[in-house]
Amino acid sequence: MQAVVDERVARPILLGRPAVIQAKIEKLGLRIQVGEDVEIVDVEEGDVGEKYWRHYHRKVGRSGVSVEAAKTAVHTNATVMGALLVDLGEADGLICGKVGRFDEHLKILTGILEPSRPGGLLSSVCVLLVESGPLFLADPFVNVDPDVEQVVQIAKDAIAFARGFDVEPKVALLSHSNFGTYEDPSALKMKEAAARLRAELPDVQIDGEMHALSAFNAKLRATIYEENRIEGQANVLVMPNMDAASIALGLIRSLTDARLVGPFLFGLAKPAHILIPSVSGRGILNMTALAVADIHHRRAR
Repeated sequence: MQAVVDERVARPILLGRPAVIQAKIEKLGLRIQVGEDVEIVDVEEGDVGEKYWRHYHRKVGRSGVSVEAAKTAVHTNATVMGALLVDLGEADGLICGKVGRFDEHLKILTGILEPSRPGGLLSSVCVLLVESGPLFLADPFVNVDPDVEQVVQIAKDAIAFARGFDVEPKVALLSHSNFGTYEDPSALKMKEAAARLRAELPDVQIDGEMHALSAFNAKLRATIYEENRIEGQANVLVMPNMDAASIALGLIRSLTDARLVGPFLFGLAKPAHILIPSVSGRGILNMTALAVADIHHRRAR
């Protein structure tokens, strides 16, 4: 938080009890000045509750959330309150998720914030900063088993994310099948998605379905399918399902010194992103910077 303030990345709005937040600032020896550097929204204040719980109830009242439950959530759940501030235009964006499960935070966000595209598909993309350069990975947190249409959109989100880092995307759709060695539903899904992406995005280097080894080894890849559409190593990996994406993300982080940036959430009409519990202080700073960039990008469109 101190770095966010010092580097003027954003002016944070903190949700919680002012006395508790002030005590933590003092305990950590931070130079943050409440009211000047950061704003605090006291979630326990009764006089701010009605507007927010009523708005929340309008959003989720038909999804089993009673009036009393809405009142309680506004006062006890920081993600609910943060999403309401964003939805009401009182905050520009939201970062949540340091505590709790990703899917629970996501359910709250989708209940309050509108989708940005027809169908309401969301996706997550992470970037791992490895020695050879940034490596983008999708989708480790949102879609359990995406279909062809969803894989295509997830890949497009990952491409947009890579371009946001000023990186030319080289996209590999990964599978246990290596250019047609298997013909089961999962392999055919990735094969069809890759074909559609090549047709829709002819100027982007995209190919698949392929093994991870083929994605990283151009010489090996050429021995399997010489006319593949990727030059050198792939830097955007689109996984067939959440299992593969989550396992790959965990293995890379465990076996290398890669620094994780993300996950970055696509598909909401307003900027909101969910951290993972293992995120470091530097990771929170990076996500804050990404969220700010997302806000400015949306404003410029």
